[in-house]
Parts: sequence; C-alpha cells; structure tokens
Amino acid sequence: MKRVKQFARSAAAFALAVSLVLPASIPAIAAAEGTGGSTAPTPVTVSIHPEQIVQNDWLGVGVNVIPANLMKGTTQFGYTEAHWEMDRKRILTVRPKVARLWFQIDWMEPEKGVYTWESPEMKGLYKYLDAFKEAGTEIELNFGWKNGSAVHDWFTFPGVSQAESAPADLDAFAASASALLEELLDGRGYTNVKYLTFYNEPNGSWDYELPGDQQAYYADMARKVSDRLEADGLRSRIQIWGPEESGAPAWTQYMKDHADDVFDAYTFHVYGESYDGLGGQIQTRKNAAQGKPVHLTEFGWSDDNASNWTAGYANSVIQAANSGVGSALIWQLNGTWSPDPFGGTNGGYTMWDSLLLGVQPRKTFYIGGLLTRYLPTHSSVLRVETDSPDVRAAAFKSQDGNYTILLESKEGAAKDVTFDFGDVAVNKTFVKHEYRNDVELEGNAVLPPASGSFEAGTSFHDASVSSDYGVAVYTTAPSATQVKVTPLTPTVNSGDKLNLSATVIDNTGGVKWSIVGDKEGQPKDKGQINKNTGVYHAPKVEDETYIAVMATSVNDPSAYGIALVKVLPKSQPNTVEVPQFSLAPGVYPSAEALFLTTPTPGAEIRYTTDGSTPTESSALYEKPIIVPNASLALYKAKAFKAGMKPSGTTSSLYQMGDVSNSPDGYSFCMYEGQGVCNFQGEAIVAFGADGLFNYKVMTDGAVCSADVFGDPAPGVPKRCFYSADVPEELPVVTFYNAGFEKPATASARPGPMTNGWTFSERAGVQHNGGVFQAPDAPQGVQTGYLKTDGGINGVLSQSINFKPGTYQVAFKAAKRMSFGGTQTFDVYIDDTAIGSFAPTTGEYVQYRTEPFETEGGRHTLKFLATSTTGDNTAFLDDVRITPPVEPEAPYLANPSFETPAAVSGNGVLIGLTAGWSFDESSGIVRGSGGQGAPNAPLGVQAAFASAGGTFRQSVDFPAGTYVVNFRAAADDVQTVKVYIDDQALGEFAPTQGAYKAFGTKFFTVSAGEHEVRFEAGIGEGMLWIDGASLERIAVPEQAAIANGGFETPAVTSGNGVKVGGNADWAFSLTSGMIRNGSVFGAADAPEGTQAGYLQTVNGNAGEFSQSAIFPAGTFAITFQAAKRAGFGGQQKFDVYVDEEVVGSFEPSSGSYAAFSTESFTFSEPGRHKIRFVATTTTGDNTAFVDDIAIEPANAPVTETETSAAEV
Repeated sequence: MKRVKQFARSAAAFALAVSLVLPASIPAIAAAEGTGGSTAPTPVTVSIHPEQIVQNDWLGVGVNVIPANLMKGTTQFGYTEAHWEMDRKRILTVRPKVARLWFQIDWMEPEKGVYTWESPEMKGLYKYLDAFKEAGTEIELNFGWKNGSAVHDWFTFPGVSQAESAPADLDAFAASASALLEELLDGRGYTNVKYLTFYNEPNGSWDYELPGDQQAYYADMARKVSDRLEADGLRSRIQIWGPEESGAPAWTQYMKDHADDVFDAYTFHVYGESYDGLGGQIQTRKNAAQGKPVHLTEFGWSDDNASNWTAGYANSVIQAANSGVGSALIWQLNGTWSPDPFGGTNGGYTMWDSLLLGVQPRKTFYIGGLLTRYLPTHSSVLRVETDSPDVRAAAFKSQDGNYTILLESKEGAAKDVTFDFGDVAVNKTFVKHEYRNDVELEGNAVLPPASGSFEAGTSFHDASVSSDYGVAVYTTAPSATQVKVTPLTPTVNSGDKLNLSATVIDNTGGVKWSIVGDKEGQPKDKGQINKNTGVYHAPKVEDETYIAVMATSVNDPSAYGIALVKVLPKSQPNTVEVPQFSLAPGVYPSAEALFLTTPTPGAEIRYTTDGSTPTESSALYEKPIIVPNASLALYKAKAFKAGMKPSGTTSSLYQMGDVSNSPDGYSFCMYEGQGVCNFQGEAIVAFGADGLFNYKVMTDGAVCSADVFGDPAPGVPKRCFYSADVPEELPVVTFYNAGFEKPATASARPGPMTNGWTFSERAGVQHNGGVFQAPDAPQGVQTGYLKTDGGINGVLSQSINFKPGTYQVAFKAAKRMSFGGTQTFDVYIDDTAIGSFAPTTGEYVQYRTEPFETEGGRHTLKFLATSTTGDNTAFLDDVRITPPVEPEAPYLANPSFETPAAVSGNGVLIGLTAGWSFDESSGIVRGSGGQGAPNAPLGVQAAFASAGGTFRQSVDFPAGTYVVNFRAAADDVQTVKVYIDDQALGEFAPTQGAYKAFGTKFFTVSAGEHEVRFEAGIGEGMLWIDGASLERIAVPEQAAIANGGFETPAVTSGNGVKVGGNADWAFSLTSGMIRNGSVFGAADAPEGTQAGYLQTVNGNAGEFSQSAIFPAGTFAITFQAAKRAGFGGQQKFDVYVDEEVVGSFEPSSGSYAAFSTESFTFSEPGRHKIRFVATTTTGDNTAFVDDIAIEPANAPVTETETSAAEV
C-alpha cells in the first residue's frame, strides 16, 4: 500500500523517527452493509392548520429575467427563432408566478422624449411578455438598469460611469416610465404587468451611480414616478416596490422613513444565505417595513451543487413563506448576453444557460422549476409545525381550494411522514413530485414527474421519504402534462428524412407533430412533417439552418416538446462540401484544439471568429486552431476550391473557461498523438495529465507524444502545454493555480468554487488593489485568501498526484492589515497537519511546512483557517511543493507538537520522545484530551505538563542572541519557567482557559549544543504549551520606531481615513491613520502626508501600539501631536512602555506641537511595547500624532545625585 509519512524537523537531516502513515489515495466512504434487516423509517408528523393563516396573499415563487435572447447581444452568436421556441417551451414548463423583467431605457428611448415601440430590442422584449402572459406570470417591471450608449449623452450624470449612472432628469425618467406602462398595459394588452421597481441594488457600486445622496435621490425618483403615474391615470393599476437592496437594510428603513406613501411593498436580495440566517434577514426588513409587504426579489446560488439542507432553494422558500414574505424570486431564469453594454450571465445562478452553449439545464431548473410550477399564486400560507428537526415544511391553499405542501428532508434517516390536518377533512388526493440531488440533467427539461398519490381525509402519510436529502411537493392540483422528444437536437442534411418520437408524461394519449412557424398556404421552407408519425423531411438549405419541431399532447394541447433540428446543406455536384468541426459547440473548462475538415480534396477552408460569413480573404485554416482560455467566440467556416461553387457556411460557438489544468504559466498547444505543439523559438513543454507531467526544453515546436517526452501517466489521455519562460529548475510536483491567478477578478471572488483549488465560501482569490487592500501579490497580480468571520473558517484544498518521494510545502503569506486581527491557519496533507502558521505582518513572508514522505499517489493539500473569533484574513501566494529544505539554525523540532498524532485512547501521550523529551508528568495532548485543554492555537495538538513536569530539547545554536517565543494556557493557577541550559529566561503566568503569547528575555549563547527546557510550576493547574520557536535577535545600537510617520500603507479611502488594522502599528477600531485633507480636518502632517489618530467615541477610547527592540540604556519617546480643532472636545492620552506610563499629554491646539515622554531605562537589551492610549472617556474627541521617534536620554536623576549637586 502506498503511504505518506510526515516528519518533524531535526538537526540530523529530519531524522526524527516518529511518523504518521496514511493511504496514498482517500477512497469514498462505502455505505455500511446491513446486518440482516432494513432499518424502519423514522416517524415524523407534519401538523397543518388550515384555519390558521400565516399570510393570505402569497404571490408565489418567481424568477428574474434579462430578456435579451432575441437581441443582438445573443443573436450575434447564432441564436434564432427556433432556439427561442425551446426557451419559450421551458418558460411554459416552469410557469413562474412572478417575473422580475429587467429593462433598459435605451430600448425604447434612444433620443430624449422620443419613444420607439418597434425597435429590435422592444420586439425581443414582447416575445418574453407573450410567453409570460401565456404562462400566467405576473410581471415586476424593473425599469432602469444599465444604460446603453445611445442615451449616454443625455440620460447620465457627468463624472460617473455612464453605463451605471442614475437618471439625471427625474421628470423625464418619470415620463418614460409612464409612457412604457401605458404602451404595455393599454397599447399591447399586457395586463399581467402588475409591479414596478427601479434599478438593481442601488446600494452597491454597479448600478444607480450619482454624485450626492443616493438614498434621497432614489426616494425622490420613486415619488416623481408615482406622481406621474397618478397624473396619467395609471397609479391604481401598478404597485411600486423598492428599493431592491442587498445587504443594506438601512435603504429599506430610509424609504420607510422618507417615502412610505410611495412604496406599496419593500424588496431585498440575499445570496447563499442559510435557513436561519435568512430568517434574521427577513425579520430585519419586516421590522423596517412595519406591516407593509416585504418581497425577496433575488436569491440563489452560483454553484449548481450548493443548494442543500443548510442553505438552499427549498428552505429559502419555506422560510420566506412561513415568515410572511410575499414572494421569492430566483436569480435567474436563463443565461443570455445583453447587447449594450455587452455582458453575459451564463455559467452561474441560472436555471439553464443559453441554448447556444448546450441544451442541458442545471440542477436549479429542477428544484426551482418544481417550486415555480407547483406552489400556487395568490394563495394562503397555512401554519405548519413539524416534530422533527430534520424536516421542514410549508403549506398553501390556493384560491380554487387546492392544497399544496412543500417538504424538505435532511439527509440521514429514511422517514415515514404523516401529514395531519387536525379536525379538517381535506378529502382530496395528493400527488407527490420529488426532487433529488441525483436528478438526471437532460435537455428535454422535464420537471420531476408524479411519483406517488395519497388519499387524504384529515391526514395522509408517506412512508417512502428517502434517507438522501430531498424536496417534495404534495399537491391536490393536477400534475403538469409534459412531453419528451427524441432525438432532441438532431442534425440532418437537406432533403433527408428524420424519425422523431415523443413520450407523454403525467397524462395519456399521443402527440400531434408540427413545425413551428410553418403556416398553411406558404412555401414549405421549413420542411414537412407527418403530424401522426413524426417523420420529418428536411428542406433545401444552402447554409446550416435551425428548425423547431413541436410534439403537442393530444389530451392537453398546452403541453408540448420541442426538437431543435439543425439542417445542413446536402452534397451537390460541383459544390464544395461544408466544413466539419471536430469540437462540439458549448462550454469547456479551458482551452481546446479545433480541427476543421472538408471531404472535398484540395479545398481550402476559411474561417472567422467575429460571427461574419467567411470569404476567400478570411483567415486560412492551416493547422489546428487553439481556442484559448477565457474566450467566447462564434467560429464560422466555409470551404472554397477553384472551379467549384463554395460550400455553405457552418458554425460553432465556444465559451472557454479559465480553469487550471496545466502548470502555472503554461498554454495548451496539442493533444497527445494528434499533432505538433506549435511555438517559435525556445520553450519548455509539459506533457502529461492529472498532475503528472514530464518536462522538456524544445525549439520551434514539438510533436506531442510519449515517444518524445516519455509517459508520465500511462493509460490517461495527455496534453502538451508550453511556456516561453524556461525556468532554472523544473517543478518537482505539478499542481494547478499555485499563484491563484484564476479565476481572474478585478477585486475579490469568494467560493464556493473550484479552479485548481477548491475554495469554501470563506476562501477565494483577490486582486491587487481590491477590496481587501492587501499588499501586492509577490507573484502575478492575485493571491488566495483564507477568512474567518461569523465563526466560520475558510478552507482551500487541492488533490495532487505525487510521485514517490519526500516533500515540503513552501508558500508566501501575509496578514490583512486594513481590518481585523491575525488569521492563524494549518496546512494538512490528507488528515495530517504538517504546519501551523500565523502571519503577523502585511509583508509577504516565506513559510515552509514540516517535511512529509509518500510512496506516490493522490493526496489532498489543504489550508485551513483556525482563528475562532473576529473577522480575520490571511493572504497566500506562490505555493510550491519542493524537496525538503533544512531550516536555518537554530530551530526547534516539532515546534507545535503535531507528531506523533495522539489519536488513541483519550488523546494523550505521556513521557515520550518526539523532538522533545518529555518526563512522566508531561507529554502531548490532542484536542481537549480529557484535560479540558483549549483548542491548540497551531495545529490540533499541544504539549502539556502538570506540577513540576518538564520537557526539553537540545538545539544546535550558532553564536548569537536569541529569544524563546511560545504560547501558553492553564486551567488553574499555574506558571511556567523557561531555561536555556541552566540559565532562567523568565517565569510566566498563563491565562486560564485561553492561550496567550509570551517571549522570554534575550539570551546570548556560544556556538554549539544548548538545551531549551520548559518546566511547570508547583501550582495545582495543568499547563499547556504550543508554538515554541527560537528567534534570533539583532540588538540595535539605537532603538527605532517602525513607520513613525504613519506613511505606510497609503490611505486611499475617499474620506482620507483608515480605521483600525495593522501597519507596523496595531490600531484599535477607534484609532488609525489619516492623510492630509481627510474628513477630520486635521492640520497637514508635519512629517510626510499622513498621521495617526486617537479617537474616543461612544465611550470607546482609541489605542495604537508596536513592539521595538531596545539595547541597554536610557531613552525617551518624542512625537508631534495636535487636537481636532473643528469638532468634539479635548483628547487626552497616555504613552506607555510595557505597563508603565511614561507621559500624559493633552494637545491644546489644532497645530502640531513637539512633545517628549519622561526618560526610562533598561539595564539589559529586550523587546518592549510602546502604546499610545486615549484617556478621555466621554464625548467624541480626537488627537493626531505624527513623527514618533525613540531618542537617547539622560538617566533620571536620583535623590542622592540631587543632594550631591546641591552640596
């Protein structure tokens, strides 16, 4: 069996003979086999109270829609009316109860005050409105969103992004809203347009930008529109909702306080929220709304597998309905590309992506469609209770008297669920439709069919609720008839016949076949079909053409299926055959190679990538085309040959992701055995797959084959990648996205996601200059990050294929200095901790884990945040796996006591040798170990010692001065002494129940072996030690302050203030840094352009501090300070050295003045903390401090010296 061993470092080339053995690959956990009988389902009762109404007008579950499929942004990629028929069919399948329809004003008003109702964009919009009207969907018109270029010269505010600007003329905006509603309601009969709202998340920075107060302007805008609708006789027909905020309940409160007479309901958005968390979000908005309706108009998950028991579509709807929210709208219906400004919404959150990228829907279609289709609109929500924490439910009664129950069941035990209606006899049959996470994703997009029926009097029960996570709808309303067509997306040549078939689901009878758009009496330019047999005869075409063929249920004509038929030109004499694409259209995770061929010998293939039809002067196909990472393009091809008629045009759309599948910095160039990896000059080529690569430096291209490179991964299809940047050393182990450059982001992108690494929701990637204000990445322009907030720890991991060997993980890490505290994290190989780390500076520092050995195979490298409180972030970059590098002497082996793993018994090992030598009163503890030990701050283990217990280690020291750093905790009164040989370095009293950092006094040793020893005191308590380390000290001739002028980092915020954080100084949340011209109105800094500040506000007094190394001697601290003259009162502050006050100060002027502390003396070198602490406890008071320095001083005069001087 393959194994991985972890080694603690030792002076003898890592010879510590304690290791942990793990399998080379971690298999999926197999289900336990039964023991002779199945386990009975757990009984659960869901009590439904039909006479107790939670809310009486639940609008239902809806969707958000950007209606751009028939606009240029999407049609330029080959979208046709035939594609629309399949999209339309899906709308009629899911039948959302409300659709928030996004609208841009430039679609109707390219010139101010000039309305056009027949623009291409408006015609595309009407198609959606027709479909939603047929589906019975009510429309929430989101009037105002992005701004197309046609209106930039008159609609927008100067000085803000024109595409995101709020309307500069509110009267004109109100007139436009009224004109549109009049056209839709009266001119075109879209009486299902019921609700009006404006813009999207105006609290953010991506919409509704303007100079000044956004909230006040939004309220004014809503009032202007309301007044105009009233004047035009439309207000009574339209409800106005708002403010469509996300994470900003203050916006809802503002609208309530300033425009409550305008808003008929209040709206908000959440994403990825847990069931309990959503309850809190809802209550906050309801508190603000004070009785008015509240609607959740956006919610969803980007990751198609993220919806689950903890946070998901079903439990969000259950929480919303039971909490009195009026509707819940999924973001979003389908992917598309909007025309101006151009942008796409494919790849995340959608129920299905653009059909141009493939017809397979996402899981969201099945769970979301089940909710939109079957939960009734304008229904009553009934009070529901369950007697199990593993079941959630909501119940609805529709206006026609039908009942619907939504049930969510947690994974674990199978359940026998009784639905109890109390004394009410329902006397109806409930039909069950069930969603499971293993649903088949299939292009016909058929919602979960009926899977059971139950006769109900005052109750019914379902004994078949699975042990898997699942969602079920039980309804007395009729099941939706659905039609499944086969084949769904066939290709046929002109004039050929195609046999189509169909199956009717949840109904009886057959289907009637027809061609969409084929009208009686017109030429059969779409072909012909036998309405009974489904035999389709393709028409004559010169270029590829899409035709929508419909199979309609005979017994339910409202239900049908669509086959999307692609017709290609047929071979004709003296005509070149059409080009064929080797790569199917669709979405790919990363770059691929595209081969173009034509059966006509000697023909040339010309192609385009901009959607235009190729000509004889278009690009000539000469070698495989590399479709690059992160690209979106429609490739069109046409073949030419002298003396023959050109072929028809064929096309294929490709959307390439940027998912790492190669060594960092390498580009895909060819598949194994299919050709040449083309490049010019010298390059390094990586050949392999699955993390196993062979490398070779080549010139002017290379044949991509194992004959050239050897076979690093037998039996696996391999690829070639190249880089013109030839490294000095080849990678020892290859893994992906080591520099976190993917996915590309302009600011930060959190998980859950996978791109080389798998990121949790508290981990992700961030860009230089992004929201985290992180230091610039040491490699590239992005880093990874690990975050802790809300008690949830971030994790990022990657499964890596190792060759046999001994390795070490190296990486660079830094602390977030702009906000929060220190983020600690552990590094694991599989389940073995190989290092614990706590970056304390904003500068990137190189770190290395303990070495580990493997016999090969796949193992998981994991970085796990371990801080348990606060909001803390660490940044990671340039992760490498290397041969072990012995650390620079001196160092302690097994510094965080992670080996050996104390996994047996109570998690305690006593009297062992593992780098350290422990006596019988000391050892290693894992977790609490039955001792009540607090969580180890580094890793999962710590050392312990009871009264008098000792542990020690001999270390090879170079001559020099050092300090021993460690963390310690105790469960009662206990102390610890630290020794170097027999020299006492200090006695320390740890905090009870929590770890605290300590450092000994400095000590100087000669070169050679010296013993470091920890010894517990004689107290009754248990002592725990973790994170022991040796730090070499360079004692300066003169002590110095770092960043005494507060010039780094640069304060870049709009108000000129940086609150809290760390920047050599550690700032509290009522202290920080300012730049000249800040909102504080301070005088210009006397040194540089920035200063520090100490503020007292709401009784919280500011403080900032830093530690400095002092030589023996006498010193004073000098600085300049000023008061905030334009606001607040007098700020007083003390200056401390360690715990001693060395001066109290009270700047009396807004101009800076020079100050100095009293002198203080150290008899020996040491590290000491300097603190500036505000002492004013009331009011809002601020002092500014700059140009802090440590100066030599005369020793304080003693009484004896004074008397002698007098004599």
